[in-house]
Amino acid sequence: SASLTASYEIDFWGKNRSALRAAEESAVASRYNREVVGLTTVVSVANTYFQVLAAQDRLRIARENVASATRILNLIKQQFAAGTASDLNVAQQESLVNTQRAAIPPLEQSLRQNIATLALLIARPPERVIVRGGRLRAVAIPRVTPGLPSELVAQRPDIRQAEAQLASANANVQNARAQLLPSITLTGEGGYQSAVLKTLLRPESMFYTATAGLTQPIFEGGRLLGNLDLQKGLQDQLLQNYRKAVISAFTDVDKALIAVRETAIAERLQQDVVNSSQRAFDLSDQQLRAGTVNLITLLQVEQTLFQAEDALAQARLARLQAIVGLYQALGGGWLPKPMDTADAR
Repeated sequence: SASLTASYEIDFWGKNRSALRAAEESAVASRYNREVVGLTTVVSVANTYFQVLAAQDRLRIARENVASATRILNLIKQQFAAGTASDLNVAQQESLVNTQRAAIPPLEQSLRQNIATLALLIARPPERVIVRGGRLRAVAIPRVTPGLPSELVAQRPDIRQAEAQLASANANVQNARAQLLPSITLTGEGGYQSAVLKTLLRPESMFYTATAGLTQPIFEGGRLLGNLDLQKGLQDQLLQNYRKAVISAFTDVDKALIAVRETAIAERLQQDVVNSSQRAFDLSDQQLRAGTVNLITLLQVEQTLFQAEDALAQARLARLQAIVGLYQALGGGWLPKPMDTADAR
């Protein structure tokens, strides 16, 4: 005998279609989860690189301040030798010089640690990562124009991931509901059967059968109903997660826009402070050379200028980080991206 049996379940209620759609949506959610990780990594690399540049700027400022304070100290020592300055004036200026020198090692530590972090993010050994030159002032900041469309939030991968998870939950609910309904199966069998081998393949030895069955779940101990309730609960949970993701996205964008605006104002005001302090320092330096300046006033002007320059470097870093935060909040920029659902799936 030789026979072939085939069995087929008619997906009359869409049970199998729902299971397939749930699996497809879960796969889409996994792809968007990968995009979330990628976006987070890009943002971390940008922030770390800007921290490296900021540390370089602050180191440059600190060394220039040490040079300026040392030059002033030499002038005061000359006046002390001439009898026009006191030993207290020399000691105060020496304290300022030592204070500026003491600020250099922490900045060196911050620079090297940030370079090591950057090396980790780009998967390279720290000794192979060398950041040559670079200033925060040289970084071109893109213009953020008002009136950004709210649709940009939809390009955030976490929102699209939550949406795909909700779609998968909807399909699972349909699948659980369809399991409560009867299953229709078709079974067919055909082949050859004979008691004598030489007549096995003759037409009179051929046989076939075809049957149809209807199976209705009668008693499942509440398993099917429990599964339906479970899937409905998961659906409601993922619906709330989706709403939370959307609301959190708008909140993140609003906070990022506020940070971009306020850090830009803070940087501009801090630049005015540096300009005024620099002008006061230049005038005090001229008066020192002429012997008409109060050394206590000069000391205060120096401290104000040094602190203002360091604060300006930190204000620039804060503004760049705010721009990066807006980039992340909008899911990768404030320009609309071509979104092809077919490609995503």
